[in-house]
Amino acid sequence: MVLILSLLSTLAFASQKVSLQLSWMHQFQFAGYYVAKDLGYYEKVGLDVVISESGSKTNLFDVVDDKKADFSIWSSALLVDKINGKDVVALGAIFQESPMILMTRDDTGVESLKDLKNKRLMLTGSAKDSASIFAMLFSCGLTQSDLKILPHSFNLDDLVNKHTDAMLCYVSNEPIRMADQGVGYKIFNPKDYGFHFYDDILFTSSGFIKKNPKLTKDFYEASIKGWEYAFENIAQTAEIIHRRYNTQNKTLIQLVKEGEALKRLAFHENGSIGYLDKSKLEDIVNVYKLFGLVKKDADLDGFVYEYNHPKEFAFKLNYNEILHLFLVVALVLASGAFAILFVSFRKKWLLTKKDLYAEILKQKEEIQTQHDIILQQSKIVAMGDTVSNIAHQWRQPLNVISLSVAQMETSLLLGKEIKTEDLLALSAEINAQTQYLSQTVDDFRNYANSSADKVVEFNLRNAIEKVCLLTKENYRANRVEVVANIKDCVLTQNESLLIQSLLNIFNNAKDAMVEKGVVQKCFFIDVACDESSVSITLKDSGGGVSEDILDKIFDPYFTTKNITKGSGLGLYITHGIVTEHLGGSIVVHTVRYKYKDLALSGAEFVITIPRVAIKTFERS
Repeated sequence: MVLILSLLSTLAFASQKVSLQLSWMHQFQFAGYYVAKDLGYYEKVGLDVVISESGSKTNLFDVVDDKKADFSIWSSALLVDKINGKDVVALGAIFQESPMILMTRDDTGVESLKDLKNKRLMLTGSAKDSASIFAMLFSCGLTQSDLKILPHSFNLDDLVNKHTDAMLCYVSNEPIRMADQGVGYKIFNPKDYGFHFYDDILFTSSGFIKKNPKLTKDFYEASIKGWEYAFENIAQTAEIIHRRYNTQNKTLIQLVKEGEALKRLAFHENGSIGYLDKSKLEDIVNVYKLFGLVKKDADLDGFVYEYNHPKEFAFKLNYNEILHLFLVVALVLASGAFAILFVSFRKKWLLTKKDLYAEILKQKEEIQTQHDIILQQSKIVAMGDTVSNIAHQWRQPLNVISLSVAQMETSLLLGKEIKTEDLLALSAEINAQTQYLSQTVDDFRNYANSSADKVVEFNLRNAIEKVCLLTKENYRANRVEVVANIKDCVLTQNESLLIQSLLNIFNNAKDAMVEKGVVQKCFFIDVACDESSVSITLKDSGGGVSEDILDKIFDPYFTTKNITKGSGLGLYITHGIVTEHLGGSIVVHTVRYKYKDLALSGAEFVITIPRVAIKTFERS
């Protein structure tokens, strides 16, 4: 009986065998998995992971599909497999930007991509596997017929010895080796041309996940933990690879440099590793569509692993550090306040009544001047944010136009017949993208040229739609759902200032939801209008404002953001615009509500202004 119990106990705690097929030979590119294995992260969750390297001819999808490996690693090309009906689930993307680049010697006369015309170029695989490279080339007017494409030899000596003019390389590999050999080089990176592709996506099949849900989750989380350690401890990780996984005989210094290069590509803006953004995946699918590799959208809900999400990091202090910091800050503030009060009271005692009255008028004028300066500065900052949004909004349409033209040009050069319906479809797409670009220019020009004193008649619906357009890219990139209930309501007010005040709240809401790591990011817009006034209610799902700071939220320079991310003037300016320039009121409170059967909470701003401006702002 004891023997049987002992045997059952041993079986219960036996490690589960798991196989991981890498996409290339051992190097820092796969460091997180080595760390998770060697430091016991896999073992701690009961996994015995076997890591296998592969060569250039290994089909990574087939390895998983044929059940020769449980997990593997491949590029954004997995989206094509998914759209074509293959069973593939992306657990996480280790690199937010692809390390794949084009590299040339710096003495070949190639200063720009256009200089590659009629040059020899070594590429791997098809457009599916090197889509970001082909997209970058096509966006600069180069088609396949303009290039002498050679099979990739995977031998850097061919570039060093000028057997090819350009070579597809990894930013973390070949440039380091070129530098070690003292050979100058130049790189062309797709991300610099607006093509942002994921790479080294860890994947498996939905069938495997269904049978092994806990194993999959444990393996993914342990792997991410391994990656976090690897990038925080590059030197120690390089030593592990050099000692146990160095089949390419790289030097320790080369491995360290490789780790430093890859670290710059790994982290999402929220600080997490592995994050997959559905809007970015949609952009990648659009590139595949333009190459004719796919004709429909991907089921991204089925493609992205359900536990792929950012991990929030917080700066933490212990109790004694907080106490000491509080005492130092309190002492500095008390000293400053005492000095200010002493000088102020001493000066006021010396003033006569007449002098005191003059001094009050002078200070009021100075305060008003400062207020006007801050208002103007706030608009400049808002314009800067808007320019940034427009730059993001333009990049994708420009790429679509460029690739559409390149697609037609390629077909003509290759002598392919272009069907009338295909030509009309491409023409319509280019026209639609051009109109979109033109509209963003008009919106920005109208906003930039508006006057702080100009009162005009306008429809509130149109004003709010302008704000939505100006913030569209930021909201889309951060997966914020906008739910609008806007009525037509004609106002005679300062449209520019109203747009500026709304922009501040839109941006503030987005920042709050992103910084707090809210999964269901929602922003609600409601408008109520009567004969004399209009109320605009803006509500987010960012958790709301705590009671202890609710009365400070409109104070100047008060912010809950990191000092590098907020000045504390946005809501202060909004309050000033609404109450002083528009003659209205603004209040904020925390609300709890339900949306799509989810319990949410957030800040709710209610702006109420008269439909007709009572008077223009006057200095008193």
